Amino acid sequence: MSKVKFNSATPLYTSDAHAWRINDFSTVMAKLVALEKPVVLFVHGRGKEPGKSLFGATFTEGKAVHKIERGYNVSVLMFNWDSAFKGFSFLDREVPLSHTGEGAIALGQVLQELRRFQLDHPEAPRPALLVHSMGSIVLQKTVMADGWSMLTKLFSNVLLSQPDADDVGHATWLDKLSNRERTYVTLNRDDHVLKRSNDARPQGAHALGLGTDQPLALHANYIDISLMGALGTKDEDHEVFGKGTMNQQVYLCQFFTQALTGETVILDPNKNVESIERGVVFRLRQKREPKAPCLRIPVLP
Repeated sequence: MSKVKFNSATPLYTSDAHAWRINDFSTVMAKLVALEKPVVLFVHGRGKEPGKSLFGATFTEGKAVHKIERGYNVSVLMFNWDSAFKGFSFLDREVPLSHTGEGAIALGQVLQELRRFQLDHPEAPRPALLVHSMGSIVLQKTVMADGWSMLTKLFSNVLLSQPDADDVGHATWLDKLSNRERTYVTLNRDDHVLKRSNDARPQGAHALGLGTDQPLALHANYIDISLMGALGTKDEDHEVFGKGTMNQQVYLCQFFTQALTGETVILDPNKNVESIERGVVFRLRQKREPKAPCLRIPVLP
């Protein structure tokens, strides 16, 4: 694992591990758009970042940036916030939680730069936004600080992958977001990481990514991928966007591909949806296709 550590001066990273300042956003975005691939703005979760997502980690494989970029043929720009846990206490949630407010301020600045870029380059395709795990709390605080109130639609799709945000009360901020953006939230009650993510929570709350009986955001789409089989190893099942964790489920792979490449996501009971609950919770059908091109696992650096 690389020794590279969080640096508030350079919260943006491309897959070549180049660090960028927020005021470099227009430059780096233009470089990525010129590659003529869909662009994904990725907000990572808890861990010693940016090293974990760029170079790998001790307790999990990591390399999320490369899993996304190579797995879906997209260009990734990662937003880095101070998500490191204390020492080797990889179950610690309280320390990174204390830094989510600062992360939200920086993410809000990035969104403003994205809006300026879009005004200057109206022909450029909108990127997708992928927010993983504890990064959802950074997003939540950005939204609650009116991060979208004066903005038009910024993204082709917004995908919250196994959000670690509290399920209690989540509809308030998620509806503010999904009123503006086409928004998807994955739910997996078999997620071993979120099952252990319990400290520093209000009484009665748990991670939204495990599913919830709380009121839902009526403009969001919740994608239930529970019980799809052994999705990866005990801890890898948390990175559900990684093709090695999909248990050869082709509809799951197609969903992530559509969401991350900016396409219209198909959620059709006649095709890939087994059931719809509470109006907005879509349970994907199970269909294993080991040889489907979509499920080809990329070679990581």
